[in-house]
Amino acid sequence: MKRLKLQRSLLTCAAATLLACATDAMAAICSFTGNINTQTLNFGASLANGGLTIPADTPDGTVVYQDTAQQSSNNEWECTASTQYGVGVNPVYGTPTDKVSTFPLGNTGLSFRVWIDALNRYEGSLRALVPGRYAIPSGSTRLEIVKSGPLAAQITIPAGNLGNLQSSEIILSKYNLANALVLNAASCQTPAVPVAMGDDYQLQEFSEAGAKPRTVRFAIALNQCQTGIRKVTYSLKATTPVIDATKGIVALNSTSTATGIGLQLMNDVGQPIAFDTTYPFNAFTTTGTDFKIPLTAAYYRLPTGELKAGSANTEVTFVVNYL
Repeated sequence: MKRLKLQRSLLTCAAATLLACATDAMAAICSFTGNINTQTLNFGASLANGGLTIPADTPDGTVVYQDTAQQSSNNEWECTASTQYGVGVNPVYGTPTDKVSTFPLGNTGLSFRVWIDALNRYEGSLRALVPGRYAIPSGSTRLEIVKSGPLAAQITIPAGNLGNLQSSEIILSKYNLANALVLNAASCQTPAVPVAMGDDYQLQEFSEAGAKPRTVRFAIALNQCQTGIRKVTYSLKATTPVIDATKGIVALNSTSTATGIGLQLMNDVGQPIAFDTTYPFNAFTTTGTDFKIPLTAAYYRLPTGELKAGSANTEVTFVVNYL
């Protein structure tokens, strides 16, 4: 019986010793040393007035929204062992896999970053921090929302936490959105443009190479343009073989039966529109909503090939960019 009691006693002591070790292991690596603990910085007060609208073709890296908040007091803390320091992103938006200072907001095509005036830098993701005492002086902190990729069709970043500046288990600052961020991609409606070239041409009208007996006017419509667009550019892309890219001449499509002619695209004063070349639409204004880009087209007698009557059709793609 004594032997059994001794074993039970040793077991109890071992359990108590393990518990004590576990308690020691859970001791904080980092702790605040000043009078202020976690500071909460709220951004986005102006978002309560409505959503943001930006052009759909806004270049990646463009700041689409920013706001500044004040860190009213110093952040002071001490770490007794090596740890991780930096911006920890709210897990609902994913976890950065690299050492970065711009943090994706899920699959929205937007990211955020945080500029801390006192550090004179964008604060980066979690990284190694050696033991020691640290402080971040009070001052301005700027939140920037950046276009970082193709925009989702509908974007709503809800109010709440985006991420935190942390050192080990302590949170130095919380970065919160006070209001939801709703983003609309600004664009115009651009319907397809059928162009009737006419069906009463005579072969003798194309007797010489380069002949283009008549010019047909048409326009690319920009309808219901949203606010936020500052500039519009356009370009043309051939869907049939290009005969002369600089002169804007393409071949007829494969269903056409006419031969010896192509189609030339020009602006409203007859200057050729080169394919895969970006042109500004100078008549665009930020106060208007509906516009037309005037263009012209003409059948063009090719320098080679037998001239033969028949159907003469082709297609061209137009690309409109909103900046």
